[in-house]
Amino acid sequence: MVTLSELEIAIIDISKNHYIQTASGVALTDRINEAVMAIAGGIKMPDGVMSTPLPDLLETAVVATTVNAYASLPATYQRNVFYIVDTAGVRVLSSLNGEEYSFLQFLNKATKKDLSTVGDVTYTCVKGSSLYYQGIPSVSVNLTIMFYRKPVAMVNDSDTPDGIPDQFQTRLIKHYVGRQLASEMVDGLPKMAEYHNNEFYLAMRDMIDFIGYDVEPVYFLPGDD
Repeated sequence: MVTLSELEIAIIDISKNHYIQTASGVALTDRINEAVMAIAGGIKMPDGVMSTPLPDLLETAVVATTVNAYASLPATYQRNVFYIVDTAGVRVLSSLNGEEYSFLQFLNKATKKDLSTVGDVTYTCVKGSSLYYQGIPSVSVNLTIMFYRKPVAMVNDSDTPDGIPDQFQTRLIKHYVGRQLASEMVDGLPKMAEYHNNEFYLAMRDMIDFIGYDVEPVYFLPGDD
């Protein structure tokens, strides 16, 4: 794994003194952490597809229902709540074929549009930093959720990027930050910004190919075409 200090050296090296005046100290550490957070949160690729979650950031947590139709997601949540089970270990379905983020479909499915139905939780939806559900249990119950958490920020020189596979850390981060720095120069460095941009997306594509996409299996009944 590459360390924070090694990443800073790599960024300074590729700057070739063109924009080093903006790439030093705390500001550079902040930019590096911003890069890791952005990559973990998902990068929209040139083909319009969002990059895959990072497997090492998978987390399981418990959300307790409240007297309302929603409860707060864990503070560590960043993206992709994809699996929810109740206290009996039974999967709670989303409102639309495994899509946890379609709030309009959630509302369409709700018997009471003010989301006041009382009873067992039968379906859910994620909106913002909250988990919505219907019905509302009369006594709080625990729902176990699986999601991808925020990466832990680097602070010390020996800290390493959280979640990003080792072989892509330097490439991704130095070109993400390099692209920013080259673009923000007063006179601009369009060729350097374009270079970093292209190298960043090449590294992203390599990482996505390495990780792959985790999708629900599709089952066909006999006779289905």
